[in-house]
Amino acid sequence: MGIGGVLLRRLAGAAFLPGAWLQSRFQGGIRILMYHRVSPAPVYDQLTVTPERFARQMEYLRRHCRILGLAQAVDELRSSEFVRSGIVVTFDDGYRDNLEFALPILRRFEIPATIFVTTAFCDQTARHPRYPESPERLHLDWHEVRELANTPGISIGSHTLTHPYLSRTTDTQASVEICSSKDRLASEVQGPVDYFCYPSGDVTEREQQMVQSAGYRAAVTVAPGVNACGVALHALRRTEITDRDGVVDLFMKVKGAYDPIHRLLHWRRRRSFAKAATAARLGVASGANK
Repeated sequence: MGIGGVLLRRLAGAAFLPGAWLQSRFQGGIRILMYHRVSPAPVYDQLTVTPERFARQMEYLRRHCRILGLAQAVDELRSSEFVRSGIVVTFDDGYRDNLEFALPILRRFEIPATIFVTTAFCDQTARHPRYPESPERLHLDWHEVRELANTPGISIGSHTLTHPYLSRTTDTQASVEICSSKDRLASEVQGPVDYFCYPSGDVTEREQQMVQSAGYRAAVTVAPGVNACGVALHALRRTEITDRDGVVDLFMKVKGAYDPIHRLLHWRRRRSFAKAATAARLGVASGANK
């Protein structure tokens, strides 16, 4: 996004800001932030935030927001009639730079976080499709996962075995991705794995039911917005943070000013996912009938 696009987005957000501020003031709710990578390397990837920018964002959150771990947030959403405004920090995919660059900053500002790990990336039996030919090892190995799991304030969640589009898998495949990743992670970290993250935010009612049946306390999506009382705990909303988000943008996102824009984009994304899932299942059925 160029400078013009950033300005247009901020102007649009400013128009929604008063209503968003009133809503957050009187309705409360938990906003879960979604990060991926934190790295100084020139990756040219909108999901990679520099350590300097990440530090400024964490400083802002520490000074101006109520920070919670995911477990505390879920406890409050389960038990409270009114949930005070709060922020949760999460990371997807399990990149090594989460340990090398993000963790020291999180510890400096005493901010808890949940890191969602894809087990095949740790085994080096699969690569993230975003980086199919990278010569470096981008993801955590199991020793590093255990190091993070043993760090106060850091929890490990499941992001499946291989990071598939779950809605395009068979019932058996989806069950293996959801259940086996939980078991593998619990074995590696020697502790419970209570939280799940749907790869690419691709989720239908089927996957939500499978995740709940597998024993996860809650699960996160990429659907934008804040989580208030009555939210479906296995379809928690999140707010994506990217390389173009300065402190002004973080403020806008925390207050919900960009939510209307993000909801429109998410609606378009879900339509494309639904079409692809239908095509995939028709293909499976067609193959079975041959």
